[in-house]
Amino acid sequence: MVWGTTMTTHWELSGEYAEACNCDVACQCIWLEPADDDGCTAALAWHVTDGRYGDVVLDDRKVAMLIVSDEGVMFDPDTQWDVVLVVDEDATDEERAAIEDIYLGRAGGIWAPVADGHFRSTEVTTGPITFERDGDTTTVAVGDDMSMEVVEKAGFNEETGTISPHPLTSSLTMKTAQSTRATVSYDEQFDWDVGGNNSYVCDFELTNA
Repeated sequence: MVWGTTMTTHWELSGEYAEACNCDVACQCIWLEPADDDGCTAALAWHVTDGRYGDVVLDDRKVAMLIVSDEGVMFDPDTQWDVVLVVDEDATDEERAAIEDIYLGRAGGIWAPVADGHFRSTEVTTGPITFERDGDTTTVAVGDDMSMEVVEKAGFNEETGTISPHPLTSSLTMKTAQSTRATVSYDEQFDWDVGGNNSYVCDFELTNA
C-alpha cells in the first residue's frame, strides 16, 4: 500500500440500454460533429440486470440520465453538459449511493473522464422507472417526466444495423434505432419532444476494471 492514495471500489454493470436524442438518424456525436440542432438534448436509460459495486448488489436496478449540452461538438473539451441523474425509486439508500458514485464519475470507468470533462451541473433525483424490451421495440418511462419508445432499424440484409465506436458499452457497438416517442418534461430546461429522431439500443457491459 502507498500512503496518500485511495482505492476505488470495483464495479461492473451489464444489462439493457436505450437512448433517444435530437439528432437525425444517426447521431453526429459518434463522428465528433455538432448535433443537428447545434446542442444535444438526450435521454439515456439503463436496466441493470447484473450489477455489483463492491459488496452492493445492483441487480434489476434502473437508471436514467437527462442531458442538455452546450452548442458545438458534444465531446469537445470545452463543451459543458447539464445533467439530471434519475435513480430507481426502489433502490435502497446503499444502492442509490453506489449508482451515484458510478454515474457521476466518482468510481472510475467511462464516467470519470466524462464527468470531469463535461458535467457543469448535476442533479440527482429518484422516480419510478420502467424499462421493457419486446422484440425490436424498447420502451422506457420515468413517471411523468420522460417517455421513450424506440424501434431498431434494419438494413438491406433485414438485420438491425450497428454503429461503432460508442463509449457506453465495453464492446463499443450499439444497434441503430429510431424513436417513435421521445419526450421529456422534467423542468423548463429539460423539456423536449424529439420523437422520430436518432436512438441507440444494446445489451451493455461496463466496468471500472
